[in-house]
Amino acid sequence: MIQDLLGSIASKQAYRRFAVEKASRTVLYLFFISLLFTIGGSIAMQVRIGPVVDETFDWLGREVPPLTFSNGKVTSAEAGPKRIEHPKAPDVALMIDTARVDPVTLPMMKEKKVLAYLTNNALYIEQQTGRVEMYDLSKAAQDRPMVVDAKFFKDAAGALKKVVYPLAVITVFVFAAAWTAVLGLVYALLAMLMSSMAGGTLTFGALYQIAIHAQTTALLLRIIMAFLPFMVPMSALLSIVITAVYLWMAVKANTVAATSAV
Repeated sequence: MIQDLLGSIASKQAYRRFAVEKASRTVLYLFFISLLFTIGGSIAMQVRIGPVVDETFDWLGREVPPLTFSNGKVTSAEAGPKRIEHPKAPDVALMIDTARVDPVTLPMMKEKKVLAYLTNNALYIEQQTGRVEMYDLSKAAQDRPMVVDAKFFKDAAGALKKVVYPLAVITVFVFAAAWTAVLGLVYALLAMLMSSMAGGTLTFGALYQIAIHAQTTALLLRIIMAFLPFMVPMSALLSIVITAVYLWMAVKANTVAATSAV
């Protein structure tokens, strides 16, 4: 597969081989480059998102007063309401008032500039639809008291990573393989048009196999861009252009080979 990878990037002759190789080898290569994308994407996620998760839970552990959830109610040793605002995202703020039992309305949350409001018996969260969703804590009563403190948030961060990262790896791999395969159909149609213009006679199956390999360079660039601290403008268009260039190169290489054979 490494040889196919290098050939997809830097060899016209390799695309002659790709056009006539077994379909099973193309499928194997599809899974191979999808795996590369998954590994790169997973590392990028840990590098970029991991510190954010740790920072957020550390912030919660420092700022949220110890809370005890028992018999469907939340209590705290700290009296009075407390507004907690994320240090790097002022719009992300939470109000904690465990002495309050009255309902919380949207205007109140707007006034306090918070997205969530925790009271003695309920959690209120503002939705993107412009309404407030109320979660009745009495319906989630615990058999024994649960303490939410700095240790709780530290353990929660670790548990989140153990669950989210494996799920993300599986999801990214399936998505990458499916997306590359579907794009292969689109690029194969484009390659068919190019082949017609160049006077080639490749079948759709051969063009599809070429199209899978032609996406390699663009996919590797996407892996690199995932590590950048900024968004690359028109990255999708860049991927299309790069893949189209490889398609034209592959079509021309196969057309010249067919002409020479005649």
